[in-house]
Amino acid sequence: MVQSRNVSPNSDFSVSLVAPWVKGNIFVDDHFLRIDMQNTVLFGMIPAGRSKDTSPLNTLSNVYTSSSYHLGAIFLGAIIALAGLSAFGSSIFAGLILLLVGLAIAGSGIKTVFAYEKSGIQRSIELPFFEANHARELEEQVVQALAKFQDDRNVATSTAAITEAIRNK
Repeated sequence: MVQSRNVSPNSDFSVSLVAPWVKGNIFVDDHFLRIDMQNTVLFGMIPAGRSKDTSPLNTLSNVYTSSSYHLGAIFLGAIIALAGLSAFGSSIFAGLILLLVGLAIAGSGIKTVFAYEKSGIQRSIELPFFEANHARELEEQVVQALAKFQDDRNVATSTAAITEAIRNK
């Protein structure tokens, strides 16, 4: 089983529809957005290398999630699945294998994208469609961390909070 090093619990993402045990890790702390993801090849079927990035919060902007569709993979998967259905007449085993491979390839064409800008350069991380809610939760965490970071750097807000604390003593 291939997994990422456990950088932060509860922040593991599957990086592949076909191999959901291949995990990556993305989380945000008080100072950084940390990413440690497995790379995959052949429609996400084979793990191949690792991608790591540690981005300071002061360099991040425009964090968002979106859906992405790779029509080539979807059509290729549909064709293989149809070939599997037609092969059921001659060999049920071969038809079933082709059908499953086709569905896996078609499903790997539907992605959830977690994206952000780092010093003006856009970075995107593609995740399987079933990680959409997890990606949106991560987006909210990053936005909250960025808001806290900006508030901590805002002199007027900090001064007002200190002044209010002194008045309430």
